[in-house]
Amino acid sequence: MKLYNLFYKCAYTIEYETIGEDVNYAFEERNDTLYIFFQGSNSITDWIFNFLFTKKIYKQFRVHRGFYRAYSQVRDVLLDKIYNGNYESIVVVGYSHGASLCQLAVEDIKYHFPNMKLLGYAFESPRCLKVPRKLRYYWKDLTMIRNGCDLITHLPPKIFGFNDLGKCLKIKGNTKLVKKRVPKCIKYHYPQCVLDGLEKYEEILSEKNKKKRKMAECNKY
Repeated sequence: MKLYNLFYKCAYTIEYETIGEDVNYAFEERNDTLYIFFQGSNSITDWIFNFLFTKKIYKQFRVHRGFYRAYSQVRDVLLDKIYNGNYESIVVVGYSHGASLCQLAVEDIKYHFPNMKLLGYAFESPRCLKVPRKLRYYWKDLTMIRNGCDLITHLPPKIFGFNDLGKCLKIKGNTKLVKKRVPKCIKYHYPQCVLDGLEKYEEILSEKNKKKRKMAECNKY
């Protein structure tokens, strides 16, 4: 599934279930692949979790206290789903607040199912972990998608000890699509702006692939 479609589903169309303190998640099965979605901030409870950014010890690293509290409420449901299924691959997707839960889920799945084919896509994610370099391989299958100079993706600041993990994919959507009177660095966080950035990225990628195919065909002769 293309990044544009994954994000559109995550932000707009998937039907979420709620557990605990308003933690929203969804499962979707396609052939032998399990898709796990985490919703962005949509309640006061979510925003309270967002600002509980003091660090808590978790396994061998430190984690944003609010995001850990949210993830811990859905963790058993997620792991039970995988243990009881027969999946060949798992794709974890999250947006904003949900992207931080995505980061935690990617590590957890990698830890419990080391041979599972795993991909994670965290769209416009805040930072949520402080991890020693020797343990960062747990996030090698995670892609962090950042739109322009989105302020949220730079919070909490690195000065508080939080790390950027996984691979970073930078896109740039048109902030004029967001009609609200907010700073530009906030407009980059809005779904319509992210979708525009993803659409542009996939157009560029498509053109590059066409050029590669043409070069490959030319090299045959």
